[in-house]
Amino acid sequence: MAAPVLLITADLACVSAVTGAASRAGAGLRTALGTSAIEERLEGEAPALVIIDLSTPGLKVGELMPELRSRLPQARVIAFGPHVHTGMLAAARQAGCDLVVSRGELHARIDRLLNEFGTDT
Repeated sequence: MAAPVLLITADLACVSAVTGAASRAGAGLRTALGTSAIEERLEGEAPALVIIDLSTPGLKVGELMPELRSRLPQARVIAFGPHVHTGMLAAARQAGCDLVVSRGELHARIDRLLNEFGTDT
């Protein structure tokens, strides 16, 4: 059975796309619809993969990443955002995300990324 995936976003279209990909990969999906839901979604089985929408209101990737690394040291982290927000994408790289991609790239490659970043326990 595949380990869970945690998606942090406020974008319901993104939730739909990642839900379908996680289902195809046989992985459970937990969604934090905004920053206030992150703590609750970290409870239970540790996710193997965390996907962060950098456009989530109130999200500060530089503050979130140390917390994720502390609580989920084995989890891989993919961050994504609009390709035109180069500063936001650079901040995610600087914060230590394993992969940073544009929103379009995430949607185009989501199935491959779930397999590549391993959701198997």
